[in-house]
Amino acid sequence: MRGEPRFHSDMLDIAGTTANGFAIGILYPLMLLPLAALLAGDRKLKGAAVFLLSALLVTGGAWLFARLAVDIEPPRTAGSYLTIAAGAMLIAFFIARSGAAPLAAAIAAPLETIVRRFGRLTLFLILAMALIQFAVVILRYVFGVNSIFMQESITYLHGAVFLLAAGYALLTDDHVRVDIFYRESSARFKARVDFAGAYFLLFPFCLVALWAAAPYVATSWSVHEGSTEQSGIQAVFLLKTLIPLFLVLLAMAGFSLATRAGQTLRGER
Repeated sequence: MRGEPRFHSDMLDIAGTTANGFAIGILYPLMLLPLAALLAGDRKLKGAAVFLLSALLVTGGAWLFARLAVDIEPPRTAGSYLTIAAGAMLIAFFIARSGAAPLAAAIAAPLETIVRRFGRLTLFLILAMALIQFAVVILRYVFGVNSIFMQESITYLHGAVFLLAAGYALLTDDHVRVDIFYRESSARFKARVDFAGAYFLLFPFCLVALWAAAPYVATSWSVHEGSTEQSGIQAVFLLKTLIPLFLVLLAMAGFSLATRAGQTLRGER
C-alpha cells in the first residue's frame, strides 16, 4: 500500500512526459508544414530543406524568447531538443517522399475533422449547462434546496464550452472579428492575412501558452486539486487539463486555416 502513491506519481510523470514529447516532437514542428508548402509547392527536396531550416530558426527563436522571459524556462535536458530534432527529421522525410503541399493537405483533413467533432460536442455541453442551470433555479427558489455540486458543474461546463469550441469557431470563422478591411477584401488578401496571422500570432501564442501551462497543469494533477467546498466537484485538475487541449485544438485549426490560405496563394483554390 505504501508504494501506491509513488507508483501513481510515476505513472503521471510518464503520461505527462509522453504528452509533452508528442507536443514538442510532432505537433510543434508540424505547424511549419504549411509554410514549407507555400514556399516550395510540390518540389519535394526544397520543401524538406525549407521545413528543416524554418524548424531550426523557430526553435532558436523560441529558446531565446524563453531565456529572456521572466516566468518561462527553456528545456534544460538534451532529450527535449533531441525530440524536436527527431520529429522534424521524420516530417522532413515524408516531405521528401510526397512533397510539402500534398502532405499538408492530407494532414489538414483529419485535423479539421477532429476540431469539428469537438466543436459539435460543445452543443451537448451547452444543452446540459442550460438544463442544470434551470434545475438549480427551480431547486433553490421553489424547494429551498441548494447544491454546490450542481453550481460548480455549470462553471465546469461553461469553461469546457469556451475551451473546446475555440478551435471550431476559428475554423468556421464564427469568432468575433474586429476588422475594417478584411471582410470586403479579395480572397487572396484574406489568405495573406490568415496565413500571416497564423504564423505571427496564433502559433506563437499556442506554443508559449502550452509551454507556460504545462507546470501549472502538472502541479494540479500531482495534488489532485479539487473544490474548496467539501460537497463540490473534486476534479479541478481535470478542468485545468482542458487548457492544453484547448491550445492543441486551436493549433490544429490554425494548421487547417494556414493550409487553405496557402492553397489560395498558390492558386489551387
